[in-house]
Amino acid sequence: MTLLTVINLKSTIKYLGVFIVLAFAKAVTAQTTTTDNDVVDVDNQIVAETLAAMDSVKPVKKRFLIEGVAGVIGDYVILGSDIVSAKQQANRQSGIANISNCELMESLLSEKMYAHHAIQDSITISDREIEGRTEQTIQYFKNGLQTTDEQKVADFYKKDNIAQVREALNRLNRDVLLAQRMQERITEQVEITPEEVREFFSKISEEELPLFNTEVEMAQIVVIPEAEQSEIDIVVNKLKEYREDVLDNGADFAAKATLYSDDTGTERAGGVLELQRSSPFVKEFKDQAFSLREGEISEPFETQFGWHILYVEKVIGQIRQVRHILLIPYISVSQIEKAKAELNAMRDRIILKEIEFGEAAKEISDEERTAQNGGKIINPNTGTGRVEITRLESDMASTLQFLEKGDVSGIIEEKSPTGAKSFKLVYVIDKIPDHKANYAQDYLKIKDLALKDKQVKAINKWRNEKIADTYIKIGSEYNECDILNAWK
Repeated sequence: MTLLTVINLKSTIKYLGVFIVLAFAKAVTAQTTTTDNDVVDVDNQIVAETLAAMDSVKPVKKRFLIEGVAGVIGDYVILGSDIVSAKQQANRQSGIANISNCELMESLLSEKMYAHHAIQDSITISDREIEGRTEQTIQYFKNGLQTTDEQKVADFYKKDNIAQVREALNRLNRDVLLAQRMQERITEQVEITPEEVREFFSKISEEELPLFNTEVEMAQIVVIPEAEQSEIDIVVNKLKEYREDVLDNGADFAAKATLYSDDTGTERAGGVLELQRSSPFVKEFKDQAFSLREGEISEPFETQFGWHILYVEKVIGQIRQVRHILLIPYISVSQIEKAKAELNAMRDRIILKEIEFGEAAKEISDEERTAQNGGKIINPNTGTGRVEITRLESDMASTLQFLEKGDVSGIIEEKSPTGAKSFKLVYVIDKIPDHKANYAQDYLKIKDLALKDKQVKAINKWRNEKIADTYIKIGSEYNECDILNAWK
């Protein structure tokens, strides 16, 4: 019994990894045309409806197969061209290049199964969330093509313009998000007990225990160069002008965010964000969002990222749909050198044991979240200080690879997504080398594996039940796919 067999993730997790590949592959598939000879026992009206469905990949109300359609599930069609394009996309992705057509078909069937029943269960996805995911996807492909020119992205995927790419991605991201929400609903009540964790671990043989990568516990001191007051005044005055133009002259806040905001993650979508009290935004930002009424715009305020104004566009219960404009003051070379000198001097004091690292963090670190804890970093996924080196940014991982317990790093320079510089020192509190799973030492990781196993079983149980009462038709070219037997 292998670990993958134990946790039964071979198919389910793989599907999650290729959903976005499949979605974008469908998004960029050329529109399909059909001749009269392609139609099998359907009249002209049905032909038109089918062609519309094939071009849009939207749910269809008629249930039939024509040549070029690889399968139907519920109110969705899966085209043969979807499989071809998905295969091409998969070949560009590391880790899933060898996925077979049979596996691609099962992945698509799973996605559409979840999406179909999400609609049946009245699960909805907001346009803002869909558009936000689309912008993230476009940025991902910009990075992959090493360009900022959106037309090059459209050209690469054989679209006339980026608007067509966005339209296709919006349509298909809706299905991906619906599928995710359906899986979340299936598993939201699944919990795991300590006894179930113990039983799960006991079933894994010594030879098949998972190998956990090197982990570290660490603390850090972060120093952020400060802008001179004259530079701060410039951006604050600009934000005040934008605010007054919207309030007094009816200017479009979203347009200004697109034109002027330094937040590259939201500028294209007009600075839009959706948040709740529990959302992982800095305190100052959430305080503004929840202190304003619908339609109000904040005065300029500062966070660790720069200066903002925030517009509350809509209030839906405990959810705030907001837009913001971020401006980052210019920081001079002299201010950058001043920050590095301060950090270097503190490192010397730590090395000479004139001050403990934790006390130094409390004294000068600009990252409030860790400073009061002596600089100690907590892994948000586990609630502990341990984090796998391989999950860190490459520069940080390279630095820690050569540090041992008790070592202090040299100055590490980092850049935020907005381009702002910061400098840090890292102290290695503990370092746990590569090792086989140990029940006592790795309980939280084993618990997570056991919970995922239980969730996968819940999803599979739900899927098997739904297969029995969902219309499914798979093309004859997939008759030899053993992996699809359950779907037949």
